[in-house]
Amino acid sequence: MNSYLALRPLKIRTPMGSKVWKRGEAICLSSLQATSKVTGGIVVDRHVGIDLLATYETRSKTLRDKLGFSPEEAGVEALELVTSCLKRHESTKTVPAPTVEFLAEVDEFNRTAGGKNPILKEQSSTGVGEWAGYTCNIGKGCSHGCLYCYAEKMATRFKRVEGAEEWQEEIFREVSTAGCKKYPSTVMFPTTHDISPAYLPAYRVHLYNLLNAGNQVLIVTKPHFESVQAICAEFASFRDQMIFRFTIGGLNGEVMRHWEPGAPPIEERLLCLKHAFEQGYTTSVSAEPMLGGQKEAIKLYYLLEPFTTKEIWFGKMNNIGGFRKSADPEVAGQAKELMGLQSDDEIMELVEALRGRPKVQWKDSIKEVIAKRNR
Repeated sequence: MNSYLALRPLKIRTPMGSKVWKRGEAICLSSLQATSKVTGGIVVDRHVGIDLLATYETRSKTLRDKLGFSPEEAGVEALELVTSCLKRHESTKTVPAPTVEFLAEVDEFNRTAGGKNPILKEQSSTGVGEWAGYTCNIGKGCSHGCLYCYAEKMATRFKRVEGAEEWQEEIFREVSTAGCKKYPSTVMFPTTHDISPAYLPAYRVHLYNLLNAGNQVLIVTKPHFESVQAICAEFASFRDQMIFRFTIGGLNGEVMRHWEPGAPPIEERLLCLKHAFEQGYTTSVSAEPMLGGQKEAIKLYYLLEPFTTKEIWFGKMNNIGGFRKSADPEVAGQAKELMGLQSDDEIMELVEALRGRPKVQWKDSIKEVIAKRNR
């Protein structure tokens, strides 16, 4: 019989009749009896139960006080978090190595790969430079078709593609990371494309080469569940060298589809965040660009914070002013609305609302507003 803690009042039949346990009381259950109750967030392993009971109560209170959840809604969400914490606790007990099949795939890929090393030193101290000292990209083009994409704008400007439509065609570059060295600072992979299912097979091999050389890798992505699930499945032995940073700029699905028409929906991104968290990986969130105002950003913080083990980064949309002159009235209208929602006054309200929160980080676009107001 194993010992558990009750997260809420619990009635169980015993040989002597029925007994009711109060929240926080210890209860002895067989593994068979406990399975459904643990996965349902009703009881927790006593060894981690005290922390999880506090997690449950804190989460429930935060959702009620900060986001206006009803006690019932907050309880459901709090139990979901406890369940995720239990899954993470179980996942970190084991560190499976990459499968034999995957390692054979790596060997075959590296044997036939040609081209130069795609890892470059990042020259800027802002943007990517705030997060990593080196970059790696293995393709040209991204199917997400984000309207604000800097990589697409630069590729179009320098005639590498004819425009946004061509940029959405994903083309592999002839590159090789076989035998790559260990770099002195973090490698961000990718930076100019994403980890779509089309890029995934090659991405996993290059990621393995980087990690196997001892590198720290930052994975920034608007995540596809297929890709995140596949990466989590093979790279548990490299957990300490990896950070998943999921781009979640807002919570309004309609607005997200406008700015990021080909990217995964908000529901899939949240699923990816929880899955990586539950699998024991280091998780982070990039809300850059923010796709709403300060109220939505605050809500995003409180909803996602428990599933992030590191920072939540906030940043404005760069060069949004140019969209106001778009020939497409929908684009122009959305741009004007977003500019109003991210005025200096609105940004400072966001800064004050999240001041002192340990996981909050501001990108350079918001630091500029803070510096301007504090002069």
